[in-house]
Amino acid sequence: MSVLHTIYFSAKGTTKTCAAYIGQHLGLETRTYDWLRCPCSDTLEISGKDVLLLAMPVYGGYIPHICTEMMGYLRGEQTPAILAAVYGNRHYDNALLQMKDILIRQGFVVIAAGAFLAQHSIFPSVAAQRPDEKDRAVMAEFAATCKDLLAGRDEEGWDEITLPGTAGYDASFFRGVPFRPGGDRTCISCGACAAICPCHAIDPANPRETDQNLCMSCGACIAACPAGARNYHGAAYKAAGLVFSQKCAAYRTPELFYAGKKEEK
Repeated sequence: MSVLHTIYFSAKGTTKTCAAYIGQHLGLETRTYDWLRCPCSDTLEISGKDVLLLAMPVYGGYIPHICTEMMGYLRGEQTPAILAAVYGNRHYDNALLQMKDILIRQGFVVIAAGAFLAQHSIFPSVAAQRPDEKDRAVMAEFAATCKDLLAGRDEEGWDEITLPGTAGYDASFFRGVPFRPGGDRTCISCGACAAICPCHAIDPANPRETDQNLCMSCGACIAACPAGARNYHGAAYKAAGLVFSQKCAAYRTPELFYAGKKEEK
């Protein structure tokens, strides 16, 4: 029986939620890789008889740079891959295409991809409570179609999937947002934020401060803080949040892509 290798990077838990829900409905024995808590630092070979489910958050239209580096350790044998890009209601831009391009170079065949909605990691009033019941129904349908595609792997194989994006994109274009989370006076100096930070931007000896040059604004420290002491602050952040929430207020729906076809729900 095939093994499903589920890989995700999930700073605030929503990408993990999407990956788990899709994986659950694929109905395969699963091995899970949490790249936030256990970063990949060595070659990971996935047999062509197995399946890869790769779920990544979208930052500025691309997947996090540390994740592109870790994807370089993946090795496939024409292994079927299913992609999930999780974004906060602005747009996923080149993220799915970027994931596909990297995996093809690493020996994988992308058979399906989905762009799913989740609460925005920096401005949480945007897409609040996503993924919601409608999102979960689409994810279940997505998994069911993927099962059908996998069932026909020996008889038919797959055509190359077509995904939206800009040819010749520059993934280094996005330099991050100008906002970094920090601690306030309620900080208890427990060090949980420093321990979880994937960029080592928080000094355990001074956890209220954040290294502005290292932080990528993923929000993992906010989610990990037991005292609720870490967040984004300042007038500029509040003003940007008002503008962003107005621009991204419309209810967006997931977009699904399969080898040879696209569906919107």
